[in-house]
Amino acid sequence: MQQEHKNIMNTVTSYLVQTYHMPNTSTIIKKFSQSLGTCLYDRCMAPMFHLNTYRVRKEFKLIKSIQFRLKKANYILRVTDKSGSFHLGHATDYEQKAEAYRKKTGTYIELESNPLWTLFDKVVHFLNELRSKDHIRVWQLKKMLPKREKVDLAYLYFIPKPHKVNNVITYVSIL
Repeated sequence: MQQEHKNIMNTVTSYLVQTYHMPNTSTIIKKFSQSLGTCLYDRCMAPMFHLNTYRVRKEFKLIKSIQFRLKKANYILRVTDKSGSFHLGHATDYEQKAEAYRKKTGTYIELESNPLWTLFDKVVHFLNELRSKDHIRVWQLKKMLPKREKVDLAYLYFIPKPHKVNNVITYVSIL
């Protein structure tokens, strides 16, 4: 709860300072912080009914059971792109489709090593250089710096299309 409060306040305060040039120590910001803290506390600490607690535990166990069985049998469960139904397929089927698509188009290659952290370090280095040469401001640097925990390379995914007639894969729809 405290971490969420801190994240919200950092976002709101930086926006108010940058957009409306308000000082960080403004009384309005302090009052908002107190109100937000009270609301979060009331929301997070409100007692749950016994039936809701039971239902949440039961659904959590069900989800964990499904995840375990899918992982054990090497299956993948994905949402289809247009209908919102689910597709259950074997992992090797996806690998075969990916390989066939790469061979057919010739546009993708499989990388031997992960270049993500090299690229990440280069981006951070270049942004710091821009800042040191005073080409960008501090707030621009903070906005442009990538976050290490959110950085990810793009992957090639095959999402089944249930609206196409020639697609002979079984679909599971959850109501």
